[in-house]
Amino acid sequence: MKKVHFIVNPIAGKGDLKFNESFLSGYFDSKQYELTVKVSNYAGHAAVLSTESLRDGAQVLVACGGDGTINEVASCLVGTDVPLGIIPMGSGNGLAESLEIPRNIKEAVKIIKESRTNGIDVALVNGKPFFSNMGIGFDAKVISNYNNCGKRRFWAYLKAVLKSIKEFKNSEKIKVELNGKTFKANPFMFFVSNSKVMGYDISLTRMASLQDGLLDVVIIENLNRGEMLMLGFFILLRLNQDLKKIQYFKVKELKLAFENNDTTHLMQADGELHHLTDGEVVVTIEKKALNVLVP
Repeated sequence: MKKVHFIVNPIAGKGDLKFNESFLSGYFDSKQYELTVKVSNYAGHAAVLSTESLRDGAQVLVACGGDGTINEVASCLVGTDVPLGIIPMGSGNGLAESLEIPRNIKEAVKIIKESRTNGIDVALVNGKPFFSNMGIGFDAKVISNYNNCGKRRFWAYLKAVLKSIKEFKNSEKIKVELNGKTFKANPFMFFVSNSKVMGYDISLTRMASLQDGLLDVVIIENLNRGEMLMLGFFILLRLNQDLKKIQYFKVKELKLAFENNDTTHLMQADGELHHLTDGEVVVTIEKKALNVLVP
């Protein structure tokens, strides 16, 4: 029998789905599958549970949650033969959207049972994996405000965006090294993407690929509030490629150095907020280092 372990974030999305062995038994034949469901209870717990599952001989690990849960589970599988399954239960589900994994549980389970795997690239920021995107600047501020909302809904995300537009003041001057060039920037947003979609079908990098061995970098120059609102409007209409204040790069590696090393800097990676105390950020990529179950 195939051992399939499910790592569940109970507060992902609406947080009202009872996800247990009894629930899953309606989708999996007990003669073919041995199912184990583990529930994460705090930040980092999904990684602990995933490590335990690998020691217990799990042949498939399924992340049931959003991009943060997927990050914790997938980070334990990088460089192994154990594939990652995904049941999207989060609010944004950026990586699942990029992989065309549906939110419908029956359809997501079907993908897991069909066992079709594909290798995807793994990005690393200061050696720690991320799979969808990371950013410094406005998007990190949005995540900070979103976390304080206490709700995991699109309206809460929209509220966090509007609050961030009102509050955001950019003073992060950075030195950038990429593609053999060095330059200084004071960006509204410095965004690095491995996938096409951020979540809610919102994207700055629709041409990105999870399998090209390259990172898609977006640098948006400092904006006033009117320009911020215009940018949001253009992104919703998928016209952001036409804006003059946006620069696009494809790179294998990049380095950032903050001019002010005396303060803590906000960064988001796969929708999770991090506080950087190091003045330097190095982002690299490992080609097809993670096996994922895909349609």
